[in-house]
Amino acid sequence: MPVQALLAALPRATAGFRATDAAPAATELPAPPRPLQAATSVQMLVALAATEPPRERRRRLVAEVDHGLGLLERLHAATAAGVAPPAMLAEMADWVARFVPPDDPQAAAIARDVELRVRVELARHDRHL
Repeated sequence: MPVQALLAALPRATAGFRATDAAPAATELPAPPRPLQAATSVQMLVALAATEPPRERRRRLVAEVDHGLGLLERLHAATAAGVAPPAMLAEMADWVARFVPPDDPQAAAIARDVELRVRVELARHDRHL
C-alpha cells in the first residue's frame, strides 16, 4: 500500500513526452592523447642520470660490496689450494683503491667491514697499497 501511495504522488507524464526529449545532445569525444615523445636532448638525459633513484643506487652499492666479498671467497679458495695468484691480489688492491663508503650508516658499516677484511688479506700477502 505505501508503494502505491508513492506512485500516485508522482506527476504523470504528458502525452507529448518522449524519452529522446530528456536525453542530452550527443557531444563529440575529444581526440585520444598523442603518445609521449621520448626525451632526446642531452640535457634531459644528463638530468635523468643525475637523479638516480635510491633503489638503483642501493643495488649498485650492493653489487660493488658483493664484488669485494667475491674477491675474498676466491682468495680463500686459491690459498686453500696453494698460493694466491698475484693477479688476484692486484684486483683486490684495485677494489680497495676504488672503494667509496656509502652514505647510509648501516650499509656503510657492512661495506667497511668488507673493505677492512680485504685490506687485512692484502697485508697478510705483503701487498701494500
